[in-house]
Amino acid sequence: MSNREYQALIEEALKGNQDAIGQLFDRHRPYLKILTQRAVDGRLQARIDDSDLVQQTYLSAIKNFEKFDGKEEAQFIAWLRKIHERNIQDTIRKHLGSDKRSIKNERDVAAGENDGVLFHLETLSPSQRVMQAEEAVRLAEVMASIPEDQREAVRLRHLEGWSLAELEKHFDRSETAVASLIKRGLENIRKRLKQEE
Repeated sequence: MSNREYQALIEEALKGNQDAIGQLFDRHRPYLKILTQRAVDGRLQARIDDSDLVQQTYLSAIKNFEKFDGKEEAQFIAWLRKIHERNIQDTIRKHLGSDKRSIKNERDVAAGENDGVLFHLETLSPSQRVMQAEEAVRLAEVMASIPEDQREAVRLRHLEGWSLAELEKHFDRSETAVASLIKRGLENIRKRLKQEE
């Protein structure tokens, strides 16, 4: 989608066009899903459904869309990410019990702790932010299109920094099988990125 098409979609959404809002959101669904997976640690993953959290963000975005005052993709991504991070924090608080533990001790999502370069937009210049936001969304879209086991292996290895030994245990496969899974995933990602050029 070109920048001009994206801006036209935002203009339509700002006029109250629900289909346009849906299209904008669907474009960023894979990105939000990755953010959720990165924010929710192993103990909570079984209790928190990332699809439910993404859907909650979609509903929040529809409800508050008139508050969005940007015109570019990077601005929309930053706005959507802020809503999503708030929803993640609220959900984690609910599951941990706000009086038992501080959310800060578990994971400071808003500060972007442990974020990979592709997902950390706050410290960049405006032009860098636009490029990084678009790259992050594009990568998330491509990752969503590869087989699930490859996507998970690539995410855990390259975005979360898991060791091959940790992945071997997680997937219950040999180190060679896990390395092959990662390699196939990266090859599929490269192939799809080239097809889009």
